[in-house]
Amino acid sequence: MITLVIAEAALETVPREIATHPAVMGRARKLGAKPAEMLLDRSYHHAAMKKLKESWKRGRPDIVHFALMEALSTPLFMEGKLKVYVHTVGDRVISITDNLRIPKSYFRFEGVMSALFRDGSVKSEDGTVLMEMRDCTFEQLVGDVAPGKVIGLSTAGVQSSAQQVARDAGGSMFVIGAFPKGHFGEKTTQLFNHTYSVHGTGLEAHVVIARLLYECEKAMA
Repeated sequence: MITLVIAEAALETVPREIATHPAVMGRARKLGAKPAEMLLDRSYHHAAMKKLKESWKRGRPDIVHFALMEALSTPLFMEGKLKVYVHTVGDRVISITDNLRIPKSYFRFEGVMSALFRDGSVKSEDGTVLMEMRDCTFEQLVGDVAPGKVIGLSTAGVQSSAQQVARDAGGSMFVIGAFPKGHFGEKTTQLFNHTYSVHGTGLEAHVVIARLLYECEKAMA
C-alpha cells in the first residue's frame, strides 16, 4: 500500500473577509447560493482575492479536480493499493473511500465539494461515506498514516525520474502540491524525508501523478 497526498490544495470556500465583495455576491446570486458556501475560484473571484493572504496560491479547485480524476482512475487505486488524501490550504483533510469515482464534470465536482465543506461528508444513496472532511494539519496526517517515508515532489527537489522515485514505493507517502504557483510551505517540507523533481521543468500536478503512479504500479507488480 502506498499513500498519495494532494497537499496544500487550493481548495476552500469563500473566506468571510471577502464574502460581501461584489464579485462574490454576483456569482452567488447567479448560482442561487450563499457566498460562504461557494468554492473560492479565481475565475470568478479574482478582484475579491486581491485582499487575501497568499492569494496567488489560492482559488484553483480545478487543479484538485484534475489531480483526483488522475489518481482515482489508476489501477493502483482500483486494486486497493493506493490511499488518497487531500490536504487543503486551510488545514483540512479529505479522506477518500476505496473505489470512489470522482465526477468528470467540473460543475458536478464543484457541487460535491461545496456539499463536503458544508456537511463534513458526502454519502451515497445507501448511506455509505464516500468522502469525509476534518480539521487536520499535514503534520497530523503524517502522524496518523505513519508511512515508512514521506517523499515530496517539487521543482525545488533533487533531480530524478519517476521511475527512480517509485523504486521503493511500498509503504511510502508521496506528496504532490495542488496550487498554481510557488512551493510547499516550510511546515510541509520539514516533514519530507526526501524531495525530488521528476522533470527539468515544472509539470502540472495531474501529470506528475500519472507518471509517478504508473511507475509505482510497475515497481509493485
